[in-house]
Amino acid sequence: MSHYFRFDDPIHFLFPIDGDCLNGADGRADGEKLIVPVAVSAPDGAEILVNGIPATASSDGVFRVDVPVTGYRSTLVAENRAGGGEARITVFRLPMHEEKHYRLSSDDNIRFLMELNAGDYRSIFDHPYLAVYKKAHDLYGAQVHLNLFYAFDETARGCFSKPHPYFDLSMMTDRYKEEFRANADWLKLAFHSRSEFPDAPYRDASPETITKDCIAVCREIVRFAGAECISDSTTVHFGEANVPCVRALRALGFRSLTGYFVVRPNGRPSVSYYAPVDLAEHVGARDFWVDTAEDMMFGRIDRVLNIGSLEEIRKDMRDITRDPHRGGFVSVMIHEQYFYEDYRRYLFDFEERVLDTCRYLAGEGYTGAHITDMTREPNLRENRMLLS
Repeated sequence: MSHYFRFDDPIHFLFPIDGDCLNGADGRADGEKLIVPVAVSAPDGAEILVNGIPATASSDGVFRVDVPVTGYRSTLVAENRAGGGEARITVFRLPMHEEKHYRLSSDDNIRFLMELNAGDYRSIFDHPYLAVYKKAHDLYGAQVHLNLFYAFDETARGCFSKPHPYFDLSMMTDRYKEEFRANADWLKLAFHSRSEFPDAPYRDASPETITKDCIAVCREIVRFAGAECISDSTTVHFGEANVPCVRALRALGFRSLTGYFVVRPNGRPSVSYYAPVDLAEHVGARDFWVDTAEDMMFGRIDRVLNIGSLEEIRKDMRDITRDPHRGGFVSVMIHEQYFYEDYRRYLFDFEERVLDTCRYLAGEGYTGAHITDMTREPNLRENRMLLS
């Protein structure tokens, strides 16, 4: 745990911690600056300065000081002028925190491609599954992200009551390529896993395995949909992957990964990649967090739309949008298979769940955005502070 929170270090930051993505609720705005109330733990008798600003020891023994943060990436340095020693962290201020945004994603996608391939559709949006997302985009400005399996294999097909043939992405026609490309501004595709089973395939996998599977999916996306459609953000199947696998995805160009970042009643993190309990709880309480050692951003999926009732979803969405640390960027997700009537856990109100949620978010002033658009570090020429 100290690897991330550094509680064992004589001097360490209590807030923010290394990798925190700060929003307006983490301080107060002052023009281009965010004034952040920094808290540092240090030995008794220390004389702490943070970025050269003297901190005051409070009654609980914590050193506190307001520090201005500007731009996308900032370094905070706490130094002890009395006894020596220092701590330093990197924090981020993302552009999406200037206004409210949301993203709609779907995991486990493969069947709609099989049906597009086998059918005689004039448009990809004539397929009823993609038509749902087109409505969400046209009516409520949703930006949609679909994570793909490579194969619809025998085990996965066994979850449906009707027989289906084997299909993998190498079999997908490219006759819809231009339409995918024409809609690539709002409809993104990305790697998810090789197939639905086994569960959590990358929890203990080698980096060579995830690299091979990812390249296989991405190569086919480029062929049948165009490179414009590929996102550099994804949700790995089951949201579980060890550090070497995450490192392999970063080497392939992925910049951010999303998950649930919750701790189950058994005390184990779930859909949290390699995060231990305390880190999963920390990330799960915020929009985003960056593992600076791996240069990978992690985002919280706020609500899975195929879980619970529509009324429960509505209540949760109200709570999420009112949470100052999770309401800046709201990420909602659903799974493809629940759309189909022959699936064993079919949801008759699949479309309503999607559209109702997007309608609510749009009504609350949220606009659609891709995570990849919100997390790119601005070039120097785009930084207004440097041009003033």
